[in-house]
Order: sequence, then structure tokens, then C-alpha cells
Amino acid sequence: MNASYGWKKVGALVLAIWMIVSAALPGLASAHATLLSSTPADQTSVAEMPEQILLTFNETIQGEFLSIVVTDTKGKKMPLEEARLSRIDEHVVVADRSGEFPDGIYTMNWRVVSADGHPIRGTIRFGVGSEGVLTDAGTAGGAADYTPGADTIVQRAILYTLLSLTAGSLLFLGFLLPVELRGNRDIVRPARIWFWGSLAGLLIVVLIGLPLQAKLFADVPWSEAFGKEILSQTLEGTSSGRMFLLQLLLLAMIAGAVVVNNLMNWGRRGGHWTIAIIGFVLLLVTKALTGHAAGSEHVFAQVLADTLHLLGASVWVGGLLILLLLLPKAKRSEPTFWAASFRRFTPWAFGSVIALILSGVVMSLAHVPSWSALFDSRYGLLIVIKAALLLVMGALGFLHFRRANRQNGERSMVSLAAELTVGIIVLVLAGLLTNVPTPQPAAAAPQTFSDKQQAQDSDDAVIALKVEPLQVGTSTFTVRFTDKYGALRTDWQQVTLKIAPQASPDDYTEVRTQAQEGGNYTASGLYFGSAGLWKVEVHGLSEKFEQADYTFTMEVR
Repeated sequence: MNASYGWKKVGALVLAIWMIVSAALPGLASAHATLLSSTPADQTSVAEMPEQILLTFNETIQGEFLSIVVTDTKGKKMPLEEARLSRIDEHVVVADRSGEFPDGIYTMNWRVVSADGHPIRGTIRFGVGSEGVLTDAGTAGGAADYTPGADTIVQRAILYTLLSLTAGSLLFLGFLLPVELRGNRDIVRPARIWFWGSLAGLLIVVLIGLPLQAKLFADVPWSEAFGKEILSQTLEGTSSGRMFLLQLLLLAMIAGAVVVNNLMNWGRRGGHWTIAIIGFVLLLVTKALTGHAAGSEHVFAQVLADTLHLLGASVWVGGLLILLLLLPKAKRSEPTFWAASFRRFTPWAFGSVIALILSGVVMSLAHVPSWSALFDSRYGLLIVIKAALLLVMGALGFLHFRRANRQNGERSMVSLAAELTVGIIVLVLAGLLTNVPTPQPAAAAPQTFSDKQQAQDSDDAVIALKVEPLQVGTSTFTVRFTDKYGALRTDWQQVTLKIAPQASPDDYTEVRTQAQEGGNYTASGLYFGSAGLWKVEVHGLSEKFEQADYTFTMEVR
């Protein structure tokens, strides 16, 4: 088999792997921000429509392209002001009521853009009026996963490929190319062509990325994505827009640094590529800043981990790729090219693997809540797959290191192609880990309030109150009385509850409990209409007209 035929097979294999992995992106990429709570809450009734609709998310939300629309059972839009981000908490989206909401069933459709740049949407159904108003409300639609279209998939796959090739070209021209070979035009010229080609490709992909993001955020077709208003909103009001401008500046910085490097003839003396390399690393930082790390609690650590992850994958795959691209022509003029360059590349490859492992551990500790989540979630499965591939990378890297250190060591095109293929998959996985939703911790069991206190107006009455679940929605209140010695008291002709939010005590609901067998007095209903501190005043009136009162304070979540 001749060399050209072997290279054609390698190229076909790499292209096939790239297309297969790219095609898998739709099933893996998804939104990360999760709706934690809403006011009104899903599948609940409120006595009257609150002045504000509140949506609270687990990650920060971007301030543009927010939408909350409420309709009644006939599809009529209800009066609401435009949705906006809360001034005090970027996790909360607010829409003010601007008119009346008659008793009935309503559907709320919301749409926001999360910190990682993904649009997400969902449906909430609630009732206004009596407790039973939701009988025919049905099941809420919940939050819909974001699935990227073909345009997003292609743009993302090309972006990662070009980032890898750019990293490899910079690495080769700055560090891998031996000093004695820097004057060899058969090696240097193709390397520079690949560098400028990848940099130009990155510029095109970044430019295409702005209207693509505008299309996603505004939920419009391509024909409307280039509108001045939509592009302006994307540029000024979203993190993707701000990162777009920074990416253009960084690409100009990298290109300018390389031009100056060539004009000053530094490359022949060993390559002073510091500015260009810093620019490339910052380019990866902008990518991390538009991923889910930007919405995490520890932004700096997670952005650092994401950047290190992408840098490790780009350097390793890009370095190997550029060496393989230059190898056919270089070996004819410089037989020592393989041994010298690959020997220099080996420490970088192992350093990249270490960077991938360390950053992967940090990301796993931050985003995988349990061992079971490694196998029960997409994010965890990607980590497991990538860990296995890193072992393969290490084995192949060690094999090639041994061969490069042998005098006149033989090159195995099959093993090199295998190493490159594994590297491409790891690169795509590294990119996906910045965009795949992290597993959410298991939902905590509903809280229960339970307390026992001496009655304020009676020396011989102790009041015990239990509320379950302690959350927005329907709750059961159980009251029990004992005397000062702990004996059960059931001589109460009336036990009432006065339930009110601490912030507005005049907005109370008064409920009369029902006596139950066993000495308990209970009441059930939707009395907690929102999260926050609530006061429940228990009032008992005995058959001898003795009064027993106590006010309990609890936090509803």
C-alpha cells in the first residue's frame, strides 16, 4: 500500500469520525437553567392573582429576550407588563400584572435565555379563585429541553475543529519545530498556511455565530436574524454578544502578534509567541464564559476548569493533527523531522492529558452530585466515556513516545490515526461538557413544620402544631392540645387558624379546623400562596370558654 493511499484512508477515517460525533450533538446538548419555583406555582390555586409573576431559576438569566405570556381557557392574553430581570436577583424573572384576572384557569408560557446562552421555555398552569378551580387544568408542560438545530451543530463542530488546528499550528511554530529546521520552507510554509487558514476560518465562524445566537434567542427564522434590532439586543444585552466583540479583538490580537513575530524574524531564533498564545487562551475563556460555568455559583473556578479542559483537548489534538499534516512533505526533506518534533510534542501531550484529568475532576466534583449520577445522567456518562478514552490516549501516547525515542524509530500510521481519532472524540466531549446539562441533585423530601409551645392565655394548655408539607401549595395543619402534665385535652369546642405572610399580616386567611378521632384538630387547603416567612396563629376555645392562643412562625419554600 503506497503512502498516498494510506493518507487517504486516514483522512477518510478522521472525517467519518468527525461527522458521526457531530451528528450525535443534538441528543446531548441541552439547556442547563432549571426553574426552581414560580408565583403562582404550577398546578395550584391562589385566592387572587398576585401583583407580580415570579420565576426563580437555579442559574442566572440574561436580561434580553424574556417572555411571559398568560392566557385563559379561551386563549385570550391576560394583561401583563413586559417580562424583565429582577433588579436584586439575576436568578429571578418578573412580570407585573397590569389588569384584572377573573376567577378561572390560566396557562403561563415562559421563555428565557440562560447564562450559558441557551433559550429555554416551559408551561405553568394555575387557577385563580376557589381551591377546586384546577379540577380540569390537566398536566403542566414543564420546561422543554433546548435541542440545537443543524446550523448550530455544524457551527459548533467547525469551531472546535478550527480551535484545535489553530492551537496545533501555534504550538508547532512556537515550540515543536526544532531550531535547526526553522529555515526549512518545506516545513515552515505549510505550517503557516494551516495557521492562517484556521485563523481565517475562526473569524468566519465567529461572525456567523452572532446572527445564529440572535436567531436562537429571539426564536426567529434566518430571514429575520439579521434585523438591526435583534442584532443590537444580542450584542448589548447578552453575554454572547459581549463575548462576540471580545472574540473579534482577540483574533485581531493573535493575527497581529504573529505578523510582528514574522517581521521581527523571531521565529528563526526559537519563536516568541507569548502574545499570540495568551490571545488564544483568552479566546477559550470567552467560550467558557458563554457556557454553563457562567451561571454556576463558583464562576471563577468553573470557568478556569472549562478553559483548561478545552485547552488540553485543543493542544493535544491540534498538535498531533499538525504533525500528521506536515509529515508527508517534511519526511522527504528532513528525515529527522519525525523523531525531533514528536519527541518535543510528547511532554505537551502528557501535560494536556493531565490538564484534562484535573479539570475533569473539578467539573465532576462541582456538577455530579452522586456516584449514581455518573451512570444515570448524560453529563456523567460523558465523563465516564472520556475517562476511558483518556486511558487509551495515555497508552497510545506512551507507545509513540517509545518509538520516537528509538533511533530510526518506525512510524505506525494505524496507531497515529487511532490516537488522532481518540483525540477528536475527546475534543468534542470536552466541548460538550461545557454545554450538556449537569445532573440535578435528587429532589429533597417536602419539609414538615412541627413545634410545641405553652399557650399564651392558659396555664394548663400546651399547643402542638404540625404542618406538612411546608411548601407553596396544599398543606395539612394538625393541632393537638395537652395539659401542663402532658395529658391529652379534647375539650375544645372551637379551634381556628389565622394564616398570613409575615410581610403583610393583614392578608390573612382564617380557617376553622375539624375535630378528628384521637384528639387532633385538622384543616387542609392551599393557604401558602408564596415562599417566605408565614405566621400561623392557633386559637382554641374550650367548652368552659377557656382560651388558648399561640402564634407560630415558619419559613415556606
